[in-house]
Amino acid sequence: MRCLILDDSKAITGLLEAIIMEELGAEQALVANNVADALVLLEKNPLSIDVVFCDLNLPDVDGVAFLRMLSEREYQGYIVIVSSVSHRVLKSVEHLARNHHLKLLGTIIKPISPQSVIQLLQSAGSHSGAKPQARAKEKLTVPELIDALEEGYFECYYQPQVCAMTRNVVGFEALARLQHPKRNLVFPDDFISLMEQHNLILRLTKDQIVSVFKQWNIWHQQGHYYRIAINISALLLNDLELPEFILTQIKKYDVKPKLLTLEITESCLNEDRTRALEVLSRLSMYGINLSIDDFGTGYSSIERLQSLPFNEVKIDRSFVQNAASSESERPVLDSMIGMANRLGLRVVLEGVETLAHWQMVCHSGCDSFQGYFIAKPMDVDKLEEWLADWNKMTD
Repeated sequence: MRCLILDDSKAITGLLEAIIMEELGAEQALVANNVADALVLLEKNPLSIDVVFCDLNLPDVDGVAFLRMLSEREYQGYIVIVSSVSHRVLKSVEHLARNHHLKLLGTIIKPISPQSVIQLLQSAGSHSGAKPQARAKEKLTVPELIDALEEGYFECYYQPQVCAMTRNVVGFEALARLQHPKRNLVFPDDFISLMEQHNLILRLTKDQIVSVFKQWNIWHQQGHYYRIAINISALLLNDLELPEFILTQIKKYDVKPKLLTLEITESCLNEDRTRALEVLSRLSMYGINLSIDDFGTGYSSIERLQSLPFNEVKIDRSFVQNAASSESERPVLDSMIGMANRLGLRVVLEGVETLAHWQMVCHSGCDSFQGYFIAKPMDVDKLEEWLADWNKMTD
């Protein structure tokens, strides 16, 4: 791991450098006392800096502006905010970082404790977002993606979802992975946006739907009726032929519509949604469940929840993790779950990564949850082994 520390206090940079190098054995810790120097270091090391520690109160250019600059430069590593500003300001900046599509690992409040730094950096290796060490040093190209589609290099990985009441596995979220012969396993952050930009996302989505439905049919033949969640790019909500394709595949593989959930990211639901409303209405009419993914990170309102035919919300992992670490944040999660319950929506929580998260979500009022504490996404062969072990523990 290589880190960049941005803070105008040499005492702080010295402390962080010592923790990172001596306690965690990081490969390198670069130090900058202002934004200009930090940008120079980033330009010299564009792909090798895994984590940036960013203070907010800085001379000349502040840390809030620096976050925007990182987004403009498409920085792909993690961000850790280090500051002594008020709790409300920190929450606002955390939300801003996510809106910039930055990978926020967490926040450290000054004065700094070595344990808080160690815990955050150790979580980077098990964080459920795309991992810095997994991204390709050279960006994928469009011809590579076309070739991967033609050769069938994309695979479906499955992450288990557990019932909050019974602790039994009730279903899985299907996630696309690229098993590239030269790049090994490639995660969605490295190919989804490129495929959306070049009109390849429909082909990938259709291939994934067919693959998932085939697997569901196998489980059905074995007597299992798992719920399956599939991510759908919001760009495809303008495709009026999408519902007919999905319905055709449902009939072909005898999939039960009530056990299928299509997840659409909340932040992608724009206001001009006439065609999207038609697509969503038709899918819902077939009995398919529709879920707002990453709920709480976008701009949903009660009006939107009532006007669009969603019957599930998937609350973003940040709310779970904040609620487990801060008593003041727990009411936020509770209110979101309570509102969804009153509207008659199923609630799925993601980001259950520690025992503390597990203990909290089991009594949160949600319907089901998922996260690394339960299991990482895995291919079908590993999933079958995992299911056997899990069922032994819950019998």
